[in-house]
Amino acid sequence: MDGAAVDELLPSGLYNQQMTLSQALHIIHRPPPNINLDDFDEGKHPAQQRLIIEELMAQNLSMLAVRSKGQQDAAIALDPVQTLKQKLLEQLPFSPTGAQARVVQEIETDLQKPIPMMRLVQGDVGSGKTLVAALAAVRAIEHGYQVAMMAPTELLAEQHAINFAGWFESMGIQVGWLSGKQKGKAKEAELARIASGEAQMVVGTMRCFRNLLSLKT
Repeated sequence: MDGAAVDELLPSGLYNQQMTLSQALHIIHRPPPNINLDDFDEGKHPAQQRLIIEELMAQNLSMLAVRSKGQQDAAIALDPVQTLKQKLLEQLPFSPTGAQARVVQEIETDLQKPIPMMRLVQGDVGSGKTLVAALAAVRAIEHGYQVAMMAPTELLAEQHAINFAGWFESMGIQVGWLSGKQKGKAKEAELARIASGEAQMVVGTMRCFRNLLSLKT
């Protein structure tokens, strides 16, 4: 790195109080003898902070590019029909939190647009993300569409299927569950329910969906 010039990729206003990219790379690759190793261990050294800016900017620009490309695709706009949503809320033994209500409103706004929704819902275990997913699902189901939900593990998929079935049973919404444990006629029957659209909500792992022949919608 000695004497090598590295072009700055970011506008100077973003790193006025930081060292240059060349300086940061030089220190990272050839740290001086008197460098504070504790700062390095904790990721607090100015050279590390300078490179963090580069990495975060690259990540954000990549996400913006993906979002921009996604907004060029077409999606089905779902009008704000609330009948099933209200039925689901009325049968719950609790009221959604303010955060849940806000996120559901944001999702419903996205679903009204003719472009794909790109949204990440974050929350601690038990914070109510499953209910948010259920309220989004009934919006699509009410418009006659089938909903597929993927879970990272088969155990979690089963738990979600049980929760959804409990919530949706009184509303006449059928829930399908794809499991690697299903064999023979039981599996064939479940696949038939899904393909015909009888199962309006389908829950399973990514592996199960990969092997699924078809959804109705």
